[in-house]
Amino acid sequence: MEKVLERSKPRWCPGCGDFSVYEALKSAFIELGLKPEEIVIVCGIGCATFIWSYLNTNALKGIHGRVLPAATGVKLVNPDLKVIAVSGDGDAYSIGCNHLIHAARRNVEITYIVIDNGVFGNTRGQPSPTTPLNSITKTTPRGWPERPLDPLLLAIVSGATYVAQGFVGDIKRLKEQIKEAISHSGFSIINILSVCPTFNPMRSLREIKDKIVYLDELGFKPESRSEAIRILLSIQQSGKHPVGIVLKTREPTYNELLNTNERLTTKIDYCKIGELALRELALKLVFKDLC
Repeated sequence: MEKVLERSKPRWCPGCGDFSVYEALKSAFIELGLKPEEIVIVCGIGCATFIWSYLNTNALKGIHGRVLPAATGVKLVNPDLKVIAVSGDGDAYSIGCNHLIHAARRNVEITYIVIDNGVFGNTRGQPSPTTPLNSITKTTPRGWPERPLDPLLLAIVSGATYVAQGFVGDIKRLKEQIKEAISHSGFSIINILSVCPTFNPMRSLREIKDKIVYLDELGFKPESRSEAIRILLSIQQSGKHPVGIVLKTREPTYNELLNTNERLTTKIDYCKIGELALRELALKLVFKDLC
């Protein structure tokens, strides 16, 4: 099954955190018993989004920041598919931030994987919405003057029903988070703490690891939004990074609210397509044995 899911060998910069996400995602698919035709990976723009070209599944390559609208469309048209959206922190929290809020509040049943390395790597090192205050980057030699956005708090208050934070230095835990997110009924998001040795060398695996607090080791139960916010604020105020499942709850999904699971059909009406082509384009299409 592993070979079936491999389209080609990944080619990112040496030391890139995307390699870990690739391995965790592939392993999650295998352990869940998913077939390539049951999966759609929807990607936008950025280094992280090239993951679609290395995994042998259905894929949709969108434009910058528009990953979630495209993924929502796929899920509404064919609710049986497992839809995985993949972004970097720039794609997700900059130009795509408004779409995150609305996909979360609608509770669309898709899994959003955000590989957060704190920089726009694909465009050579500009600060992103998660770049820490006063960071020195290629375009901010005197320090980045903006406070970073908090992805986990944003997802929780927007209505996401599964919120987790992973770490590329712990593939085993990350794989389990991805499996649970894919199996979750509702909008799930995993913000993955990652590194970019090429364009963000100040952020290392060791630096992240030394600041990690594992939520499961605290005995935390991710069942309440208010408790999730409380534990996040407590850990972050101490300068640490929470890793684990922050929130998991069950609420009606967007598909359920629209009854699309029952009303929509994925059967293609070839006769209708032929009629439209002839009428609108004067183009005669022949669908042998289909119409």
